[in-house]
Amino acid sequence: MRIALLMFVAMIGGCSDTCENELISTADAPTGDLKAVLFQRDCGATTGFSSQVSLTKSDGAPYGAGNVFVADADHGRANAASWGGPWVELHWLSPQHLLVRYDANARVFKNNESVSGVRISYEKVGR
Repeated sequence: MRIALLMFVAMIGGCSDTCENELISTADAPTGDLKAVLFQRDCGATTGFSSQVSLTKSDGAPYGAGNVFVADADHGRANAASWGGPWVELHWLSPQHLLVRYDANARVFKNNESVSGVRISYEKVGR
């Protein structure tokens, strides 16, 4: 029984999030209450770097994976930016409209059209 309990505890401990987020840039919304955050997410040696975007309150920081956009370099198809993930740029078009520009060769896992009442548009850029 004791061995089974120890194995269960070890399995639970192994399920923790070992990913780390590194801030790349921020773009404050024109109203000042929100910001778009571009960050690089690294989840260890078995995964590549990714470029991710989250919308947060102006004094917040992203937690976990991006809530707006997530992409990787697709095993080298997209050029890696200085932070390791594919190139991404953020621009506010209006107080409620964010433009995310990104490398056309990136492999996109998430590209939400709206988050927290903000419309999000995407532009693939050939680089």
